[in-house]
Amino acid sequence: MAVDEDDEDALLKKLMGFTTFKSTQNTKVPGNQIYGVRKEKKTTYRQYMNRVGGFNRPLSPSR
Repeated sequence: MAVDEDDEDALLKKLMGFTTFKSTQNTKVPGNQIYGVRKEKKTTYRQYMNRVGGFNRPLSPSR
């Protein structure tokens, strides 16, 4: 039975093009550092009503 399993493993390796079956756990993979971060922008609010000088005037400069 062990001979058949070895033949199946060898056949799978040959079909898939693998030389060995191994894991990439705790190893650096080239090209894996390319990613983006979605960072939410903090909303800034501006006061329109109850301002010194009244509400019907131009807004102060934005930050």
